[in-house]
Amino acid sequence: MDRNLIRKVVQEEVRGTARWGNVDKSPSLLLIAATEELGEVAHAINHVEGRDRIVQEIAETIGILSRLHDMVTEK
Repeated sequence: MDRNLIRKVVQEEVRGTARWGNVDKSPSLLLIAATEELGEVAHAINHVEGRDRIVQEIAETIGILSRLHDMVTEK
């Protein structure tokens, strides 16, 4: 994975946790959020919003999926 993308994903994990950490209490809520963000990726691609915008949307999606992974693998 591209180092720049990894950095953005980590930023999105932190931002997402800070913003939504008190709300995202179940895996199903995070899965819904990830699905919504994946739609944003498709939108950015379909509307040719540019590489930076597409990469940002991908990073947000991966950040949510990473939080979902952490949630379901916690002991």
